[in-house]
Amino acid sequence: MDYQSLYYQIKALMKAGGGKDETLGICLKKYPFTSPGAQILPGKDHYYCPRHERLFDETKTADILAKEATEHHYNLHPLKMKDSTIEENKYFDYFILHPLEKTSDGLNKGVILLFHGLNEKSWDKYLPWAVRLVQLTGKSVVLFPIAFHMNRAHKSWSDIKSMHEIALIRQQNHPGFSNISAVNTAISIRLGNQPDRLFWSGLQTYQDISQFIKKIKKEQIEGIDPEASIDFFAYSIGAFFSLILLMANPYGYFSHTKLFAFCGGTTLDRSFPISKYILDSNAGQTLNSYFSEQLHNHFQGSERLAHYMDHHEGENVFKLMLHYNLYKELREAKMATIHNQVMAVPLKKDTIIPPVEVLSTLKGDYRDIPTRVEPMDFDYPYDHVHPFSLMEKYRSKTGKDFEELMHKAADFLERGEHASPFNA
Repeated sequence: MDYQSLYYQIKALMKAGGGKDETLGICLKKYPFTSPGAQILPGKDHYYCPRHERLFDETKTADILAKEATEHHYNLHPLKMKDSTIEENKYFDYFILHPLEKTSDGLNKGVILLFHGLNEKSWDKYLPWAVRLVQLTGKSVVLFPIAFHMNRAHKSWSDIKSMHEIALIRQQNHPGFSNISAVNTAISIRLGNQPDRLFWSGLQTYQDISQFIKKIKKEQIEGIDPEASIDFFAYSIGAFFSLILLMANPYGYFSHTKLFAFCGGTTLDRSFPISKYILDSNAGQTLNSYFSEQLHNHFQGSERLAHYMDHHEGENVFKLMLHYNLYKELREAKMATIHNQVMAVPLKKDTIIPPVEVLSTLKGDYRDIPTRVEPMDFDYPYDHVHPFSLMEKYRSKTGKDFEELMHKAADFLERGEHASPFNA
């Protein structure tokens, strides 16, 4: 089945709520999840760290943000919601694609977690990737949303009409900002107003994934063996997050995990996410300048953030991935220890995550870290956001390049004994 046909067939199954597809050899199911990490999110006056018995007063920060929000000349009510109160981000569904062919005990011995990119609100793009990974490896593929993305985002943030109105006013008030759009307005305003949301939402996801793996170990995830291998297929910022997980290795869960990074693998400052689909220019620049400043002043701008960066081993690996030239020696030492667990495929025409920056981050300045980085260049027009074309005139070329990429991923993530007959 070619890429376009696969895209529309699995998209229809998702729209129908999941189920079995005999022709694809997969079963798509959704499962509820309650986030254990929501308590650390911004929006409260006081926070308590039970690990170190520390209390943090953030009333001043809350007051500043409230004043900031009221100073806007347009109604941003959906964007002024306190992160800690957004229910969709606490209680949500994730999806698993299981192979129809069962093991003797009905439990799959391998799992691939598929992590998406920044500002994603739909799984549509990723569904064909997930299907091919199931078919080629025989493993179950988990679609787990990052905090405040996909179905974890407030519904109003995806309301194109209201976001378009806000985007127009934002452009009028800030004519110097570029790449403002209805698609990126919500995340641009949220990160532009409070850049540390990137860390707190990442930390929430970090804790959520740790909890998910714990559930697997406790035989609480349907169809998954408690001793199943855990691997990652990660795209864009999903690769950034996955590298943090590998280097931090919470509870030793990821000591043998392999990561296939597609269009990702750079430090934050070496990515350029300014796009009408991702961030506007103000948000992109604010994000980088904020963390650069915080790194240089040792996070003195936030007592709670400084506490996590200094005292929370594992979680503080985040700071290693913020700036290429800072913490470089420690980051490259960690990269060297996990080099055989990582393979990256950047795209040569990708301007959001340039291949040279992936090479530098994963292999080091002197290319002396033997991580596999294999740039590809597709034979049709593409970009970071749209790596695979749905245009009819590129059907054959898209199918060829898509298959080459997915076979690279499957070979690296190891084909299981129950890879399906659709693996040709």
